[in-house]
Amino acid sequence: MRKNQLLSAVLAAAVAVSVFPAASAACVPFPDVTDPAQTEATQFLRLMGVIDGLPGGTYNPSGTLTRAEFCKMAVIALDWADQEPGQRGRTIYLDVGPAHWARGYINLASTRALSADSDGKGSTLVSGLGDGTFQPDRPIKYGEAVTILCRVLGYGDADTVTGGAWYDGYLAAGRAAGLTDGLQLGGQDVITRGQAAILFYNLYFSKSKGSGKTYLESTGGSEVDSGVILDVNATADDGTFGAVETSNSIYKTDRAFDSSIEGQEGKLVLDQDGRILAFHPKEGTSQRSISIRSAEATYLTTAAGEELDIAQDTTVYQNGEKKTWNDVYLDLAPATPAALHYGANGKLSYLFFPKEQEGGPDVMIARTTPNGADNPFASMASGGYTMYKNGLPAAAADIRQYDVATYDAATRIIQVSDLKITGVYENVSPSPSAPVTLTVMGHSFSVLPSARSDLSAFQVGDRITLLLTVSGQVAGAVSADTLKGTAVGVAVVEGQTASVTLLQSGITLSGKVSKGTAERCNNQLVTVTSSSAGILNLQKVSGTPAKGTLDTTARTLGDRKVSENVVVYDRVQNGALVQVDYSDLPASIPAGKISFISCDYAGRVQYLVLNDATGDAYSYGYFVFKRGEESEDYKEPDTLCVKQADKDGTEITTAEGSFIGSVRQGAAGGIAYGADGKVVASVTLKALENVPRSAFDMEAMTVIVGGVAYPISDEVQCFNKPAKTWFVPGKEGMKAARAYSDNLTLYYDRPASEGGKIRLAVIP
Repeated sequence: MRKNQLLSAVLAAAVAVSVFPAASAACVPFPDVTDPAQTEATQFLRLMGVIDGLPGGTYNPSGTLTRAEFCKMAVIALDWADQEPGQRGRTIYLDVGPAHWARGYINLASTRALSADSDGKGSTLVSGLGDGTFQPDRPIKYGEAVTILCRVLGYGDADTVTGGAWYDGYLAAGRAAGLTDGLQLGGQDVITRGQAAILFYNLYFSKSKGSGKTYLESTGGSEVDSGVILDVNATADDGTFGAVETSNSIYKTDRAFDSSIEGQEGKLVLDQDGRILAFHPKEGTSQRSISIRSAEATYLTTAAGEELDIAQDTTVYQNGEKKTWNDVYLDLAPATPAALHYGANGKLSYLFFPKEQEGGPDVMIARTTPNGADNPFASMASGGYTMYKNGLPAAAADIRQYDVATYDAATRIIQVSDLKITGVYENVSPSPSAPVTLTVMGHSFSVLPSARSDLSAFQVGDRITLLLTVSGQVAGAVSADTLKGTAVGVAVVEGQTASVTLLQSGITLSGKVSKGTAERCNNQLVTVTSSSAGILNLQKVSGTPAKGTLDTTARTLGDRKVSENVVVYDRVQNGALVQVDYSDLPASIPAGKISFISCDYAGRVQYLVLNDATGDAYSYGYFVFKRGEESEDYKEPDTLCVKQADKDGTEITTAEGSFIGSVRQGAAGGIAYGADGKVVASVTLKALENVPRSAFDMEAMTVIVGGVAYPISDEVQCFNKPAKTWFVPGKEGMKAARAYSDNLTLYYDRPASEGGKIRLAVIP
């Protein structure tokens, strides 16, 4: 039997009924068929029109088939069904009278000759029992079923060797042709409906007698390599809708294929006119659906925090186009759904990003408080789907009132967002009655059809709370008096103009702020709302005080769990926030080094602000200290900055900030700026001399000196002292410095156990 599985191209019934539009019945799998081989067979036979299941959408695979039911299936497989009505008016068998539902099928199968067998005679598909009866309602036995399908393949009595039982020759012929692959039954065994499905499935791919062709090919059908399925609702070259587009071609079809097969690679089963009948995924391949938290040039991070290596030339299918990872990674938004497709060797073959759906994604909003059986999202937990909320794995129980869920059939991912933004309804396009985009707090939002009814209750100038999807589209809206959003972001204030980039979505909101707000909120974590058009209301986030030590390995802070997608910032005193990778944190951080925490809906630490816990909030290089000039009545403040390299390796001097303290001019060190531009702290770096290039592990970005492993900062500054030139910061510059000399002096800020790193590398 063919080992590759026919893909279930469908939504699970529970989800289709209560949440999203139902897929075509031609594609819905039988929920009571769990055996993989039987699932493959029944799916294929349904698409071929041989079976349609039982009332209620089930198949009853453990039940039996009568001789009449099996006969009907064989007639349909032979494409004789259009002749059946003409056979209803006569009686051939005593027990198949005018009232029997299968009379036409049985009469047709008993009288129409098949192709001639070896003795030149044409066999019929079935025959009676010799006593004038057919026994149509008796369960069919394995020997009888195999005999009937062998006759479909062209075998007759003269082509089979007589054995101990009349059907032995047909069983032997069936085994040789591949008809009975996957079945181990005796001729007198009653077959189940599931076993019968396997027999009929095998029929299409078994060799017809003497032709060398499969039965599918002998009927004019064929199998072709599909390439990757790109779109199941494409338009053919002649304008025909509902075609299937692949990476190889576009095919017409009269079948309904669900978008869940998009992204798959395999074979198409075509009829004699080149129309698609069914699809088979490529044998041995597998796929994995993920939500992408972040993407870099050589890897991605999933919503669960897993880092997956991606070669830059890895093939990517995005919006129906073939690209590479290098082409797309910079533009991937947080919470982007994707399917990773692996070859039979277990290696990543390509990534598939689903096409944007016309009219927007399938959307559902929890308008009321979800509660037990009344939770409209509860059915999402079944059906083989993966659910994420705010980028983390979730379940229906994690849904809260006014959460927004979007569904992607191609990756079978449900994304839930609790992002809500409250502000003034500033503008709308093209009109309030047909909104496509709207503006709130200076940002233009795309409006989904699901939101248009909500928006009809508002006018430009009203205060409104937008209910947003994970991609930042407006799925719904409610009055700001009913619900107030608490979007969190980092504020950047220049003069009295502020922009706030939201942590959860990357959306940037902008507007005017008061002078006091500018002084208080620049480079700070804030909540943002608006009560007047063009004006932002910013409030510094005041999270829960930390209680207990942060254990980065156990991902706990006291008795709280730390979210897998926690956002961590470090700062010195009231200085600018600097985002820090959680994996770079020391093993433990005491409560005194944690300014505050903010938790998500599940009580997990979601945002974490540290107080000089990592050293990453400093700028490193060589100190440049200047004494302020004095006059009789005024003394300018002393200033401090550092000399370092910019991203291109060009020497620069950081901003001069007023400074109170003492440092050694030209020493290796770091400075931290406050929100007002003053230098609020400095650190003199400690030296590790005569470090050979063999001490480095550049893949891990570490160096071992005196038995101690020091992490190397991703922004490490690298200076060639004899040449008085800088290398570009980071890994590239570190490699260049090692290539130039086998003797380096390294500078670190604090012990590695306290989060210290190599901040400066110098060729002496």
